[in-house]
Amino acid sequence: MDFGGLVVLGVVWLLFNLLGRARGESQPRPRTGAQVPQPHPPTARDPSQRDASQREGSRLEQLLRELERNLEQAGGQGRTTVRLPAPPLPDDEDVEERGSLEVPERVVSLETEVQRPARVTYDQDSGAEDLVRRRIAAAEARSGALTRAGHKTFDRQIRQEPADHTAVRRYTTAELRHAIVWREILGPPVSERGS
Repeated sequence: MDFGGLVVLGVVWLLFNLLGRARGESQPRPRTGAQVPQPHPPTARDPSQRDASQREGSRLEQLLRELERNLEQAGGQGRTTVRLPAPPLPDDEDVEERGSLEVPERVVSLETEVQRPARVTYDQDSGAEDLVRRRIAAAEARSGALTRAGHKTFDRQIRQEPADHTAVRRYTTAELRHAIVWREILGPPVSERGS
């Protein structure tokens, strides 16, 4: 059973009581010889005629009295704690590991000869001859008698390129808005901008 909420209400009730007593003691007492005004006798009202705040106050007062009674009863009995048994461990954790993780030492001699594959010899002259042969074949394929069809194909190709290179990307309004915002954030302050 949790008494945390009840303890908080008890502390609040105690503070209100202390404040009420302190306020009552701090009022100036009348001097002797002076006429003391008599307080008006309390008029007994019908509980049904009270307003909502008065009804709520009386309910709160009853609740605090019951709380005080419960705390006194709980304090007289003393506190006893009941411990619940721990839940059993899963089957996997109940089994004890009997195997050791230690491995016996193994001596390895590093003085043995390492077997490596034989190196492949590379001759730069033979590679250069092969490169020259490939370049000559590519040049012969490119060069040849120019025909009218070749000229037309080349003309179409070079006329198409400027249109492809000059295409401009269009920006959306959201991208333009973001650009303006970032310019305001990263740009110079308004006071340092030119007119």
